[in-house]
Amino acid sequence: MFSLFRAEELFCSPPRIQKKRLQQSRSGNEYENSSCLRSVDSNLALGHYFGITVHKMIVLREGIRLEADIAREQMNKERDRLAEMGIVRVLSETHELPALPSIATRVMQITSDPKATLVELRAIIETDESLASKILRFANSALYGRVGMVTTLTSAINLLGFLTIRWLVVTTSAHTLFRRGGKPDNDHIRLWEHALKCAIGARLLAKQLSALRIEEAFICGLLHDVGKLVIMEKLPGYLTTFCKWGEALDIEFYEVEADVIGIDHCEVSGSVFENWHFPEVLAEPVANHHTPERAKQNGQLAHILCTIDKVFPLRDCTGDAPPADELAALPFMLEHSITESEIAKLLADADDVYGEMADLLRL
Repeated sequence: MFSLFRAEELFCSPPRIQKKRLQQSRSGNEYENSSCLRSVDSNLALGHYFGITVHKMIVLREGIRLEADIAREQMNKERDRLAEMGIVRVLSETHELPALPSIATRVMQITSDPKATLVELRAIIETDESLASKILRFANSALYGRVGMVTTLTSAINLLGFLTIRWLVVTTSAHTLFRRGGKPDNDHIRLWEHALKCAIGARLLAKQLSALRIEEAFICGLLHDVGKLVIMEKLPGYLTTFCKWGEALDIEFYEVEADVIGIDHCEVSGSVFENWHFPEVLAEPVANHHTPERAKQNGQLAHILCTIDKVFPLRDCTGDAPPADELAALPFMLEHSITESEIAKLLADADDVYGEMADLLRL
């Protein structure tokens, strides 16, 4: 059993520099209270995650930067532990993947059928009172300029159209996944914020290029990181810890995953899409959204997902969003001659839509 002091040694620094940490703390620098750790409730324990038996969970404190050698040491130990538990096999098993709500599957089938009627779609939606209520709220939101004017589900479907209904249903279904049984923690909340911003941004970027079905861009943007949800269920606290390791070694988050776990969230997301019977033209770009050049189908969507992920980085993980001039220098933006002013407009439009949707779909 590790004592709290021994756990601090494992996570922060070897004994030879503990004295230095204490001196830095007393001088008022970033190593507050001679430790880069904090304790929180044991039910979310990273102590359990790393196989350490302590009364309180041990996690890396936000705002503390690990030294590269310490990060590498921690990663090596965790890689060995995860290999012993067969984590790649666990994450690859289909019964471990989240299920798409049956009503979402049925709505996607109806909205993809050119012979389907409004009556058929309405009949499916009416079986879910919560979903019907959300669609009415969206139809009456400022997004569509009909505040208070849409009073029936038929009118809402007529106003929004089949494709918008499809992405709304997928959005509300995804919202349920991120809610984590009604008790989302900070990791789930910030991952949802990132997902929704990427969905809106991908849709706006696809619309500007006029070469893609914009609703598909929205759905893929929303669910591109669903693999992280799967990993989070098996490895509580992994999001923050892997972010710190990536920061310490100056490597991408998905590279830390591949190094430590043996599989990254992109691959898991692709497996989820396949398990949901999404078409390959959507599963392929999602599975390669950090390596778009590898996408065998729908490569442009893969590049959009890769780019928009940089436009709206995960909060408290990959740094602040770059300014418009830096975003204009991204390869995809240069390839499609998207100017700094166009990017600034995209950011402003995305912010407006996000504010409206976030109010309607708050975790």
